[in-house]
Amino acid sequence: MLIRSGRLNRFIWGVVLVFFCSTLLTGCASFRRKFVRHSRDKEQKQDFMPVLVPVEYKRVEVPPLEAYRSHYAMVKAYFTDIYSTIGGKDSSGKREQYLLNQIVVHLEGMGAELTGARKTDIASVVVHLKDLLKEFDKPVAMRRYDMLNGSLRGIETDIRRKLKPDMVKEFIVP
Repeated sequence: MLIRSGRLNRFIWGVVLVFFCSTLLTGCASFRRKFVRHSRDKEQKQDFMPVLVPVEYKRVEVPPLEAYRSHYAMVKAYFTDIYSTIGGKDSSGKREQYLLNQIVVHLEGMGAELTGARKTDIASVVVHLKDLLKEFDKPVAMRRYDMLNGSLRGIETDIRRKLKPDMVKEFIVP
């Protein structure tokens, strides 16, 4: 009986081995297709050339008062940011310079929407901010952050008193 079961085991293992080897050597057709490289059709590549047609979008017209309000909101946001970063322990001055430059850019944008006396008010504030930017040319140890902070607070109160969007409606460019 043992001899018979040994022959049967060998026969079963032989069949399994033959099946495994035949599967390994032939493989599944879809499996083989997945890993075979095919040459590309060069004629199709040369004949077909897609042309993209640019789409012209209409320019969005923003009313001057809305543009002024958005610039004013950004100025307020940049002032809150600069107060949180100015004179910090890890302050190198680059962040403060960036924030001050953004305030100047938005104030100039506000000035472009105004006429008359309010435009000159904004121009004087911009000149004062550019003078404060010169403070960052000095080394970190030589900067007077207390003076800088006080000047910025004064500028911000002037902006909030004189240049609110509701207060300058009559000076907005039509």
